[in-house]
Amino acid sequence: MLTMAVGGHALAADVSTEATEQRNMEIIRQTHASLAEGDFEAFKSAISPNYTRHCQAMPPGLQELHGTEEFFSFIEEFMKAAPGYTDSLSNMIAEGDRVAYISTMSGTQTGPMGAFPPTGKDFTLVNIIMQRLEDGKVVETWVSWDNVSFLSQLGHMPGPKGGTD
Repeated sequence: MLTMAVGGHALAADVSTEATEQRNMEIIRQTHASLAEGDFEAFKSAISPNYTRHCQAMPPGLQELHGTEEFFSFIEEFMKAAPGYTDSLSNMIAEGDRVAYISTMSGTQTGPMGAFPPTGKDFTLVNIIMQRLEDGKVVETWVSWDNVSFLSQLGHMPGPKGGTD
């Protein structure tokens, strides 16, 4: 326990908690960097075997994934569909075993993505993510994105028909 004075008030900070939070944020940064650099093995090594992912933007049946098999398959498919994508992280905060942040991904869909054929169109996808870590590995993820915007950018979803009244 570290005690320091700020504005005449004694504040106590648990150094081990702060160090764990900093370590967890660095693990997240490294995990995203590994994937964006195409180092899938380094990415996989940061994910716990008992991993769970929650995302309502996914098709039914994939909105909650338990274990890594389907998750890694989804990530591999995305990497083939948009090789060379970029990913930047912002607004990262940590509290205890959780890290929350915004990931902004940009790329071009040059390969199939599920039932969607390649379009050659560019996209920018903003993800809001919270991850829980245990023993230095990501064990649970909650992710949200605007799937309508994403699919529209790629030309897989037509915009509304008609005009304004």
